Amino acid sequence: MKAAVWFGEDKLEIKEVPMPQIGDEEALLRVRAAGVCATDYHIISGKLKIGKAPNIQGHEICGEVVQINSRRTDIPVGQRCVVATSLGCGYCDACREGKAYLCNDSSEIGYYPHNGGYAEYVKVPVSAIVPISDSVSDKAGAILESTVCPTESLMRLGVPFAGSVVIAGTGPAGLAFLMVARLMGADKLIVLVRDEKSTKRAFAYGATHVVNVKTSVDPVAEVSMITDGKKADVVIEATGAKPMIESMPDYVKKGGNIILYGIPGDNDQICFPVTKMIVEEISVHGAVGNTKAWYPLAKVIESGKLDLESLVTHEFSIDNINEAFDLFRKKDPTLIKAIIKF
Repeated sequence: MKAAVWFGEDKLEIKEVPMPQIGDEEALLRVRAAGVCATDYHIISGKLKIGKAPNIQGHEICGEVVQINSRRTDIPVGQRCVVATSLGCGYCDACREGKAYLCNDSSEIGYYPHNGGYAEYVKVPVSAIVPISDSVSDKAGAILESTVCPTESLMRLGVPFAGSVVIAGTGPAGLAFLMVARLMGADKLIVLVRDEKSTKRAFAYGATHVVNVKTSVDPVAEVSMITDGKKADVVIEATGAKPMIESMPDYVKKGGNIILYGIPGDNDQICFPVTKMIVEEISVHGAVGNTKAWYPLAKVIESGKLDLESLVTHEFSIDNINEAFDLFRKKDPTLIKAIIKF
């Protein structure tokens, strides 16, 4: 079969590799489409040291079951699906709580030693298969994984009905937070931006208000005015930029919640106003996991209430996968999500 094999820093080559052989409680999927993640770019380019080469990356997978070896009878050959890629030991406290991504032995399909979806076929545990209906397109399925973590963190904390949400970031994660928060009933969706491109993008995906932190005299005061002096119920950081992360407590109301999703640089020292956060009972939550939102998210997309497909801005064949990663290298302003279509 054909696959994009990562051989080391900036070495991604199209190769013919052996077809995966499945064991007990495993399935072979024909990959229909795979989302291209910035994390994969950072690994392939050598900026992020995760796993080792050679390996087939790709953890955003939409596929079709072509072979299955399982006691389960509800997943037939031909079933279209997405892949819940986080794997754990299955018996530790974290796994029993449904948080395989926090397991001390956690791993993920698409990261060494597990091959991923940048290939014509991929082997997955049957337990990782999330069936989807024909009303969920391959495009939407290919990037569903990238939306699961934002969705799950909002499911975990909740969004007050008719409440207010501040979001920093208009990349794929920021837009996912925006779309899901709107779906959950938020009334005021305020996006913090730095340029006109981000402003247009925020409004296109459902923002009710935009605050430009670069040109505004007092962006915190603007948010306060929009929220009738209360500030936001939930504040979400999806850029990873140190100044933006440090500003998050300024935008949240007393007793409110901050979700940290964007990851800062390894050498960034983040400073928070601890006294303010204590006396105002501000809670901070990390968002990294994605186990509980798969089925609800698939159902919402199936219903047509969430248009994930609209986030796909570029499509490539497996032969041209390096062109997809060139979008990251060039910081192409038109990129939201790219997919590899088979």
